Amino acid sequence: MRVCVVGAGPGGIVTAKVLLENGFDVTVLDKYQQVGGVWSAGGCYDGLANQSARRIFEFADLPNRLHFAGAADTQRYLEEYARTFGVLDRVRPGTEAVSVRPVAGPGRVGASGWTVDSRPAGDASARIRSEDFDYVVIASGAHHHARMPELPGREAFRGTVLHSNEVRAGTFTGRRVVVVGGGKSALDLVTRAAREAASATLVQRKVNWMIPERLLLGLVGYKWILFTRLGEALLPRYHDPACVPPIDRVDARVKRALWWLITRDMLLSTGLYRLPKHLRPAHALPFHLAHAGVMPRGYTRAVRRGSITPRIGAVQAYTGTGLLLATGEELPADVVVFATGHHKVFPFLDPDVRVHDEAGRLRLYRGIVPPGADRLAFVGFRQVFNNIMGAELTAHWLTRHFLSTLRTAPGEQEMYEAVDARLAWQERVLPGSGGYDFGPYDIHCADELLHDMGLRSRRARNLPAEYLLPGGVAHRYAGLSRE
Repeated sequence: MRVCVVGAGPGGIVTAKVLLENGFDVTVLDKYQQVGGVWSAGGCYDGLANQSARRIFEFADLPNRLHFAGAADTQRYLEEYARTFGVLDRVRPGTEAVSVRPVAGPGRVGASGWTVDSRPAGDASARIRSEDFDYVVIASGAHHHARMPELPGREAFRGTVLHSNEVRAGTFTGRRVVVVGGGKSALDLVTRAAREAASATLVQRKVNWMIPERLLLGLVGYKWILFTRLGEALLPRYHDPACVPPIDRVDARVKRALWWLITRDMLLSTGLYRLPKHLRPAHALPFHLAHAGVMPRGYTRAVRRGSITPRIGAVQAYTGTGLLLATGEELPADVVVFATGHHKVFPFLDPDVRVHDEAGRLRLYRGIVPPGADRLAFVGFRQVFNNIMGAELTAHWLTRHFLSTLRTAPGEQEMYEAVDARLAWQERVLPGSGGYDFGPYDIHCADELLHDMGLRSRRARNLPAEYLLPGGVAHRYAGLSRE
């Protein structure tokens, strides 16, 4: 059984590893020269750092002792994993997929397999290589197709305009920098600009929640709170009734009281409490917790010292010397960086294979397979806080899906109904998640996939450990292929 995996980031290499150990013949295509996706050289902005504390960013079968590691160390870990489990030999580096389409044949879309066209990355004149595969897994990542706002006046602005992905060493040195965006990458880059640039300004529509490296007034690492069953029990109830244990049914009034305390602690531990009120999140947790990253070191200190000038509002247009805000304020700039996210699109996929709805949300059963398309799956788009763990569990689930050994095998109509129900829940609990971001529900997402596979969801030796120790970590799930 031949499988093509598109992408050699964390999701692609772990999927290839699990497929290989289950007897599949795997080929991995990746446009970069290194495995690692956004962690490879040129995969993202210079200075990208890992948000993960020790034993978070790791696969179940290869411990990783790195702690808030840089991109180079993270890439080395991923390459070691790919080499250790025979994946590196299956990768075609510097190769981009240009077309993935169903093999013509009777029956459902993809029932006869998929044709994949590829060529050397960046060479539009190169010869196309066309191959047929029994299965295709798209693991091309959610952070490669830049979303850039279309603003009037671009031709008048004499400075440099970049997406966050394009920032390289020396981009900011001695220049006036304006960063647009309110997520982790925006705060990363403006904090860097505060050290390197002549001036650093951050423009954001609203202030998002950020997670401190340590909670409880800086005494306890975040994984001991956010990655536990007890911590997840405080979240709004998960959409799948099979994954709602009794502890999740805590009275809503108790949850609100605890979230009030957690909100205050987050403000104190991140340093946001020491900023003016308009520079703090407007809504109490767990509102928009799904979009939170780890607070960059030095951000709040730089704001307090005046090294970062924050502005709350919308960008309206370019001027000859910078940006015009909706408030009427003009911001001078030599470099404008838009840290405004990415489109979750697959330009190589046959347009007749529908994976988005009219609102642009991904419509995938379990966040993995598109209803109505056989032998096709997506990895990395059932995103959770610890996405590397989520990708590994997804790889096990889809392997069993391909082998038709899942305990549950819903029909196409059941899949559509399940997708509708899950998207409705996400809009209520995780607004703006785009149909793919499950945010802080690491353990619930794991339980759901294990339930489908007929495997035990409790992974610790006793109940106190099960509920109080970090459970949203990959090493808890070692040995799933043997199980």
